[in-house]
Amino acid sequence: MTQDKRIIVICFALALPVWAEDSSLETHTDLSLTVSSLPEAQAAVTQSFVFPFLQGEGPLVSGNNVTLKLGANVSPVSFNILADTVWMPIAFFTVSLGAKLGSGWNYPLFGAPMKGMGVRVYQDGQPTEEGVDGAGLDGVVWNTHAGATVQFDLAALFPGDWRHVVMQVYNEISFQNYTGARGHESWYYEGDDGVNQNAFSYYFSALLGYQMPLFIDLAGVMVELREPFYNPYTGGSLTNRGPETTLSLAVDFKLPKNVTLMLLGQWKNKLLHPLTSDYSRRWDFFRAALIATCRLR
Repeated sequence: MTQDKRIIVICFALALPVWAEDSSLETHTDLSLTVSSLPEAQAAVTQSFVFPFLQGEGPLVSGNNVTLKLGANVSPVSFNILADTVWMPIAFFTVSLGAKLGSGWNYPLFGAPMKGMGVRVYQDGQPTEEGVDGAGLDGVVWNTHAGATVQFDLAALFPGDWRHVVMQVYNEISFQNYTGARGHESWYYEGDDGVNQNAFSYYFSALLGYQMPLFIDLAGVMVELREPFYNPYTGGSLTNRGPETTLSLAVDFKLPKNVTLMLLGQWKNKLLHPLTSDYSRRWDFFRAALIATCRLR
């Protein structure tokens, strides 16, 4: 569900004015629900505290702030708690630090395994059938991450309701760890491909969109890239598996009473299964998703 979180954060950030003028402390509570064409769902709550910080007189620094976000989410196979701190030293640039902690469980659903968390194994005598070791809840998955964002709104230079061509680029370095895995062991989390390792990873996303003063608030296209690159426990590089790339088409609808609906269509260069020695990938449709978010206060 990390992609959902990133898309929600980006679209909400771009829906805000490029430079804020209110110097008072702000607090926000957001509740979101995600459903998709996959057998998945997630409910999340996020509490945000926006502190004015080193604000100046000019338009580039008048909205300087530090935002602390505390959140939790739960799905049929996992739960997570998270914290992020985002500093905006200038209107078009932010830096962030954060951490996440969660756990998951496994169970069969209509004859198919729901892989919430566990070490990836091959079943005896069936080398093409992938399995997961244990019932889950045998440890925790945690990560720490640091990122930087550059964002731009054409209307900041040429004011006008119909000139909000927006762009945002985000880069992140993270370290993730599953306490039940050792060395080079691969593991599942939240129903993914099961090729995670306790390793450092690089994440990149770029969004180009158009914001409108209509019921359709924002429409855009987003590209995401995630690549693990180093396992400190084995001292080995992981770049041979190549980056996982996701292409998303997003439309954001603004409803009354502080409710927004986002529709997503996503395509991904999925790993071929069973895994080949060269980690071959193939582009395929990933999912359609609906994300409903309500600002409680």
